[in-house]
Amino acid sequence: MIIRQFVFTLLLVGLCSLAHTQNATSDYIAPITTLSFEQTEFHFGEIVEGEIIQNVVTFTNTGEEPLVISNAKATCGCTIPRWPKEPIMPGETADLLVQFDSKNKGAIKGKINTKRITITANTDPVNSYVTIKGKVFKSEGVEPLPKRQENFDVDASTVKLWPNPTTDLVSLDLSDYNGKAALVETYNILGERLDVKNITKITEQVVQLEMSDYEPGTYTLSISMEGHNRIAKTVIVSK
Repeated sequence: MIIRQFVFTLLLVGLCSLAHTQNATSDYIAPITTLSFEQTEFHFGEIVEGEIIQNVVTFTNTGEEPLVISNAKATCGCTIPRWPKEPIMPGETADLLVQFDSKNKGAIKGKINTKRITITANTDPVNSYVTIKGKVFKSEGVEPLPKRQENFDVDASTVKLWPNPTTDLVSLDLSDYNGKAALVETYNILGERLDVKNITKITEQVVQLEMSDYEPGTYTLSISMEGHNRIAKTVIVSK
């Protein structure tokens, strides 16, 4: 009888201890920080139906605690977000990668596609939002669609832009893709194409893009490289 009471007491103590631990865990709240995007609406310009474009959306932890993104999801299965899994320290900048597949999304005269991404993190409110948009054109001919590559086939870190912000020139380094042809298009925040630069063969030399005539603001460089999906990055022009 005494042994049974002793065992019962041990079980009761264990259950109370477990309940206390669970309550303590459920009451835990991660430190709150703040998240700021370079722009909350990313206009990637114009693409041909069938192309896949990776949009690089830059953000900063503007708070005083490490930023932890737990999830990012889009309004459509054609749009895939990829976010940093490691904490972003206060003051640090990182990239949210948003891939858009334009298959069956175009029209002969162009069709605007708008997709919203919800980012969940230790912020208040817990959700932040970014929108990507652009115009997709359906080819009037019978030519086959551009070859579709694997997801995120271009490492965003290998497409280097500096200085950013800039007042006049932007240097573009594509040397990781030596020997390939490239097309670099510049768009304003309204999605209007301002410039096109055709690179017949990428070398180790840096490409200079003149932006001194542009008004202060945010611009998109849409880069299509031979054999790869398109990638789009932003440049800020300041005076």
